[in-house]
Amino acid sequence: MGTTTTSGWAVFWFTLGFTTLGTAPIGGGIFSLLAGGAMIIYSGVLFKSARTKEEA
Repeated sequence: MGTTTTSGWAVFWFTLGFTTLGTAPIGGGIFSLLAGGAMIIYSGVLFKSARTKEEA
């Protein structure tokens, strides 16, 4: 995977989502689970769109 703006944002959202998801056991609750999961899913969508841009 090359370096594009889209893939950079995907890495950012994945890192933020993983961090937010990890705060659930220490008091983040259900909101942390939902928000972290949503950010990780969104990063997957961004990775997929970055991949199609790089192949073109």
